[in-house]
Amino acid sequence: MSAFINRQKSLYKSLNPCYCPAAQVTVYFTSDGLNHILYNRRRPRSHDERHYRAGLITHIVEVITKAPVAIQKVHASDPSCSLWILWHEVVDRNNRKLKIKVLLRKIGNGNVHFLSIMQKKPRNNKTKNPRF
Repeated sequence: MSAFINRQKSLYKSLNPCYCPAAQVTVYFTSDGLNHILYNRRRPRSHDERHYRAGLITHIVEVITKAPVAIQKVHASDPSCSLWILWHEVVDRNNRKLKIKVLLRKIGNGNVHFLSIMQKKPRNNKTKNPRF
């Protein structure tokens, strides 16, 4: 793995549990979250995808602690598994605004833990048949 990925892994492993006021829970950072960033269905993600997701690790705690609303979803097939979806806009080091989504998961009576992070992609408002 690259030096960047190794730095981001050590940063993730150094994260302490934090409180999420929107969901009113304490969020723990387990190996499940790190594995989800680097792997997809037990296979390594592509190089670009790993770097994209690992680059967002620096924003995890900010999104969890500052997100205004948490949307809770419960799977119909497995009601013991709950997901929380958090959205928050952050500014990166290049002064670009990024809208970041964080997923939190709770299985059964366990702790709530970080599951995934992703950035909202900008949409192109192009139509197939533009009218001039």
